[in-house]
Parts: sequence; C-alpha cells; structure tokens
Amino acid sequence: MTPDPAARLLAPLQGLDLTSADGRAGIGCLLAEIERLAPGAILRQAAALQLRSLGCPASPSSRTGR
Repeated sequence: MTPDPAARLLAPLQGLDLTSADGRAGIGCLLAEIERLAPGAILRQAAALQLRSLGCPASPSSRTGR
C-alpha cells in the first residue's frame, strides 16, 4: 500500500511558525503542493470539518460507499 502523498505533506505543517514571514510562505507552498497532488483535498477536509461542527456524523458519500 503506497502512502497518501497529501498526508505525507501535511506532517511538516506542525512545525511551521506562522508568526514569521518564512512560516507563512512555507505553508502557502505546502498547501499549493497538496492541492497539486490531490486536487480538492483541502476543500474536502474543510467541508468535513464544517459538517462535523454542525453535528453531522459523516459525509453523504461515506454513507453511499463512494
């Protein structure tokens, strides 16, 4: 099983200092690379977080098996 490239790129985000210009530039580059490798992954994650905050247990696609 090959590792998910988006998950591999998310790991370094934990160490970024977003109060520095270098940190903000770094996160922009990482997010752009994640979007390049897995188009829509960031928006899907944001939507899942929003649904969870509204009390929805799962997305509709997970219930249909897609």
